[in-house]
Amino acid sequence: MNTNYMPDYGLQTWAYHLSMSYPFDLDYLSPDDRRYNIYVATLIPKLNIDEDSVQFFENYIRFDVIVGTGEHTSTETLDISIFSDDMPEFDHRKFEFEYEKPRKAMVFTGWEKGPVELNLLHVYREDSKYYLDTEIVYIGQAFGENGERLPAEELMSDSTLQKVEADLLREYPEKDLALLLLEFKSQLLEEIDSEDEDLIQLEEITKNPPMVLNNQILNATEAALINYFKPEYNEKFNNDFPSVEDYGLHYRSVNVQVHPDIMGLKLFSKEKTYLSNERIVSPLLHSKI
Repeated sequence: MNTNYMPDYGLQTWAYHLSMSYPFDLDYLSPDDRRYNIYVATLIPKLNIDEDSVQFFENYIRFDVIVGTGEHTSTETLDISIFSDDMPEFDHRKFEFEYEKPRKAMVFTGWEKGPVELNLLHVYREDSKYYLDTEIVYIGQAFGENGERLPAEELMSDSTLQKVEADLLREYPEKDLALLLLEFKSQLLEEIDSEDEDLIQLEEITKNPPMVLNNQILNATEAALINYFKPEYNEKFNNDFPSVEDYGLHYRSVNVQVHPDIMGLKLFSKEKTYLSNERIVSPLLHSKI
């Protein structure tokens, strides 16, 4: 094969799965949630329940969620059903309710199969009619040095994330820190347009490449997100892009999509507001071979 010609490729990555948790809730993630490869530290309004507002009806529970603090406080009434349509019917009036404020956990007892615990952040995201203001302050990887995925709860051992949490709790007492966990998938964007025999062979080789999301591809995805949002705790990455080569291919650009509307989030930073389904397109800076 002619090695003097190396075609340009675009790399597309997109958030395939998303989850959001308070740092103290990472221990409660299920094994299925330990698949994320990029995490985003965010500031969100404080959420609390007005415990005096809780009302039980046959098919649902009604309560008020207090959003924000001080002059920026608002209240939204939510109606939730503990059980989905495919679960046995249960009269919600038989429940007893306890709110564990430090963990923002809603604990319902009275069901014969045991207590039901719901996370207020998860409930609000799923049932609120408003998007949750989510300010991005730091973006990092949930991959180890050798490419192994880290259990979600181990993220809190990240020294930068620990510094971010300490600084934010001090500087923004009216906000809460939440971690947005993202699992990215990837694919090639461009195909080869040529009759050259060597290029046709290369096209066949790369037609369905095993796009394992290794550290190089994650570096490109992370760099594109950081360059777009410019989080205050990622300053050293703002203008730097890594050289990314994989399976003999040279990527000239990266195209990233997040889809925050799926989670009811309004993503923004001090520099940029992300529009729903917007494509983040960034060049990868390295010399052409």
